[in-house]
Amino acid sequence: MEIKKVNTTDQDFNKLVQILDNTLSSFNGGIQSREKAEYHVFNSVSDLTDVFVAYNIGQPVGCVATKHYSQGILEMKRLFVDPMARGGGIATKLINKLESQAHSNGYKKIVVETGKNNSGAIRLYTKMNYQLIDNYPPYNGLSNSVCMSKYL
Repeated sequence: MEIKKVNTTDQDFNKLVQILDNTLSSFNGGIQSREKAEYHVFNSVSDLTDVFVAYNIGQPVGCVATKHYSQGILEMKRLFVDPMARGGGIATKLINKLESQAHSNGYKKIVVETGKNNSGAIRLYTKMNYQLIDNYPPYNGLSNSVCMSKYL
């Protein structure tokens, strides 16, 4: 497996993000349409900083990106591994790459938001030593959100 740093216009990244968005829609079927619309604005790729795509035998199988949140704090965004490629540690490798890059860039903490129905993501973040925190802006007040953080 190879992880490449790309930009937000990368075709492989955008293909994976489209699959991610479709997957999240199925996770969040019970969420009211108003709240779904609120989440949509938080998932723009235009304000992402570092973007990574994982490849297996030349095929894009996963992605993750970052967004500057505040002084010393980076937000993890758009973590996704294609369902056909899960179980091989790709998400862990993507997070490790993101954390290494964040540390090199002087960040001290990473925050991440996921949906309360996304138990797989919550388990992964917990396994990687992320701790539950109060929902941070812009997710405060959104009942479907679970926020976590990790000091680097």
